[in-house]
Amino acid sequence: MERIRYSCGYINGIEVDPEGTRGGLCLAWKHGVSVTLWQFSKRHIDTVIDDDELRGKWRFTGFYRSPYEHDISNSWAELRSLYTGERFPWFVCGDFNEIMYGFEKKGGVPRDERRMQVFRKVLSECSLMGMGFSGRWFTWERGNLPETNIRERLDRGVTNEEWQNMFTEVSIQHLTHSFSDHCPLLVNTRRAEHRAKVADFRFEAWWTMEESFDDEVKRIWESSPGNLLLKLDKLKTGLRRWAYRIQDDRKKRKIFLNNRLSKILAEDRDDHNLAELINTKIQLNLEIDKDERYWEQRARINWLKHGDKNTAFFHNENGRETENIQDIENIARYYFQNLFRSEERESCNYLLLGIKRCITEEDNQFLMAPYTEEEIKATTFGMRPIKALGEDGFPTIFYKKCWHIVEDEVSRFCLQILNEGKDFKQVNSTYIVLIPKIANPINMKQFRPISLCNVIYKIMAKAIANRLR
Repeated sequence: MERIRYSCGYINGIEVDPEGTRGGLCLAWKHGVSVTLWQFSKRHIDTVIDDDELRGKWRFTGFYRSPYEHDISNSWAELRSLYTGERFPWFVCGDFNEIMYGFEKKGGVPRDERRMQVFRKVLSECSLMGMGFSGRWFTWERGNLPETNIRERLDRGVTNEEWQNMFTEVSIQHLTHSFSDHCPLLVNTRRAEHRAKVADFRFEAWWTMEESFDDEVKRIWESSPGNLLLKLDKLKTGLRRWAYRIQDDRKKRKIFLNNRLSKILAEDRDDHNLAELINTKIQLNLEIDKDERYWEQRARINWLKHGDKNTAFFHNENGRETENIQDIENIARYYFQNLFRSEERESCNYLLLGIKRCITEEDNQFLMAPYTEEEIKATTFGMRPIKALGEDGFPTIFYKKCWHIVEDEVSRFCLQILNEGKDFKQVNSTYIVLIPKIANPINMKQFRPISLCNVIYKIMAKAIANRLR
């Protein structure tokens, strides 16, 4: 291990020898990094990092939980013993050989819920919370055949609130690999250089009122290979270019129509003049309607985005007041990470024992019947056309106006998920927006979180809900 460490440029290091062919730990660092060893065992290496020039001292623990049944409880007990109760920045990273939730495993036998509850409970008792990541969702894979392939997220970083406040822009990346069944984790604590961000795609409702819109969508859609999501991606690129071209044309058209209307109004009235007047007003009113549609779409978005912009002061859970925008962001992140974190609860199944069965066999057959294209269409056209946009940037009005173009792909995609159980994680991302419950909110409890989902996801969710009515 020492030879490998030196070949990678790490002069200093701590090694814990393996037991035969099992286990073995190593922590390595380059010259100039101040690391103090606190304690170690076959399951962990516990250190203090002194980042004196930038942030001060913080604690790093590399952890390995044994995969063997007889040693699991000892591993969790050891992690609990590392928790001191002090409010000292603490980051734990390694191979936990366990998942937190069922969706973190695909293939093989589903994980026992009790084991996942124990893992979550241990982290909660240590005041540790999960962190986000980039890259593929799993960190471990085994099995070269579809029927034997298993993927799980066994490796992760967890941290307390103090460490997250110290490293506000930390990122964890699941790296690509080919030499092990586990993938490396790259933890980047440095602030990334701020680069000009490319604006996210946002479909403009007024585009549907343009004469060339329908033909442009049809041209892009029919020339794009692949499934629904690939076609939507191609459409984003194509509509950006098309919108850039017509935007300048619109400005020129409005100037031309206003000048033309002024000229006609100054002329004497005759049949020709009146016909020109009516025609010009119709065209100008159409441009005004497009502007109204533009601002109608933004009226809701701006309210969601800006709301009551009272950021003069804000309070964390302990009542500490802050004016710093970054601190407010950290308060929000920590509050909702705790709010959405599951904790072990007793089974509530006994509450259902007193409820009489009310679903008839006929009802059950209706609920279990395959979903149809007619249901997908009816659901789509039953949704409001303009609401705050989800991550994909397409509102319902796009699907309604272009249903004759996109119907086959949308229906096929939704029915494959609803009837065949196809994976839908590609459309399962949402934006969470905070809506103030009162004027001038000063803490996170005074906000209501709402999710801005993709329309494709909402179509499927509403189709299910419609059957349950």
